This record gives sequence, C-alpha cells and structure tokens, in this order.
Amino acid sequence: MHIKKHILKEAQELFFSFGIKYITLDDVANKCGISKNTIYRYYENKGDLLNKTILLQVEELKTHLKEIRSTSKNALEELHQFFEYINGISFTISPIYGKELKKYYPNKYLEIFGYKNDIIIPFVLHNIEKGIEEGLYKNDLESKDICDSFDNISKIIFTSELSFSSQINKNAVYFLNSLFIHRLVSIEGLELLNKLNA
Repeated sequence: MHIKKHILKEAQELFFSFGIKYITLDDVANKCGISKNTIYRYYENKGDLLNKTILLQVEELKTHLKEIRSTSKNALEELHQFFEYINGISFTISPIYGKELKKYYPNKYLEIFGYKNDIIIPFVLHNIEKGIEEGLYKNDLESKDICDSFDNISKIIFTSELSFSSQINKNAVYFLNSLFIHRLVSIEGLELLNKLNA
C-alpha cells in the first residue's frame, strides 16, 4: 500500500475509534511507524487529513453500492446486503466521532449529511420502488415518507448524547434496519427475507 493511502487508512481508524479532538498527527505517525514530517509531505494538517478520510469513506460507500447493485438478484437482496455493510460500519465508528465532528467541524458534519442525501437516500428510494415492482415489498408504501422517517431515526442513533458505545450503536442500527425491512416486505418478500437471514 502506498504510504499516502496507508496514512489515510490509519488516521481513519484512529478517528473512528477514539474521536477527533484528542488524536494528534503524532498519534497518526506512531500508528503508521513514520515521522510526523512524512505526514506533512502528503497532508497539510489534521483538518486536511480528516477531510480526506471522509472522502475516502464516501468513495468506499459508492464502490460498495455499485457492487451491491451489480450482484444482487432483487431489491430485497440488495437492501439486505446494504444493511449488512451499514451494520459493519456502525461497529467500527465510536459515537464520539459523530459528536466531535458535529461540535468541532460543523461544516464537515453537514457535508457528510449532504453526501448521505445525494448517495444513500436515492439508493434506498430506488430500492423501495424496485421492490414494489418485483412484488417483494408492499404495494401501498409511501416511499419518501418511510425513507425520511428512517433517515431521521438514523441521525439520532449516530449523534445522540445517549449513544454510549459502538456495541450499543451497532445493536440500535441492526434493530432499526430490521424494523425497516419488515415494514417494507410483502408476504412473498418475508419468505425470501427469512431465507436470507437463515
């Protein structure tokens, strides 16, 4: 792995695990086994490094969604794979990350929600419409209202002061995703969902 990408991945892991405020470039350098001066060859400062980790996560998300679309046989399998990916991410991100991002980097915080609105929400809306057409989802769904409700609850989970640990967040996200899918599926879809969960 190129040193620039290596620095980015290690910094991302530190920010996700311990938050942003108290992580220094010295911490990143130590984790990478390099000098701080090496970091400055590729990144201007901690803020620049944070910004690049966010962009990295966005690109990884886009790649994963593209993969899901190309490999899924139907809308339910597509959404199931998407939630497995989200559940995995929720376990790696400490609640403190979202709180500190919102407090100390509000512009970046809003930018992330902008990416979500541009990438995730259209994906879910399209998935719901696809699932209705396939008969795997109920045909009386108000796609946008359901998606908005899901989005609002997700925000609470990731930014609430009541979020104590990654494990609690993971459990909450898993529960929310499960409720969301069960709200969508038709009888035929439920039969397939039980097979996917088996």
